[in-house]
Amino acid sequence: MYESPIEKIYGELQTQMVQEEEKMVMKAIKEVGVNVDKEELIKALQYDRNQYAEGYEDGKNDVLEKIRAEIENHCGLVKENHCRFCSYCSSVMGVREILEVIDKYKAESEE
Repeated sequence: MYESPIEKIYGELQTQMVQEEEKMVMKAIKEVGVNVDKEELIKALQYDRNQYAEGYEDGKNDVLEKIRAEIENHCGLVKENHCRFCSYCSSVMGVREILEVIDKYKAESEE
């Protein structure tokens, strides 16, 4: 596979620029007198990212459960997991009401 020499040179220059920038930041931090453990900082940032992802998933699942509960309540599900209003829920009006439920929870999450 052909690789353009310009792309290869550009990639190498970009890598060098990132490395130089990291060196300059570390030099400035040392000059101020702050001791930073780069590996520990990376671990902490990665932990924060993971916490965000977990929180996002938890929130999303919570909203989905609320929507599911609202739809089940709307449909009047009984223990046999059969909707008493199946013909109604499959109608266009039922779909509109379900979408209104979703919009309701979206609006609540924005408040």
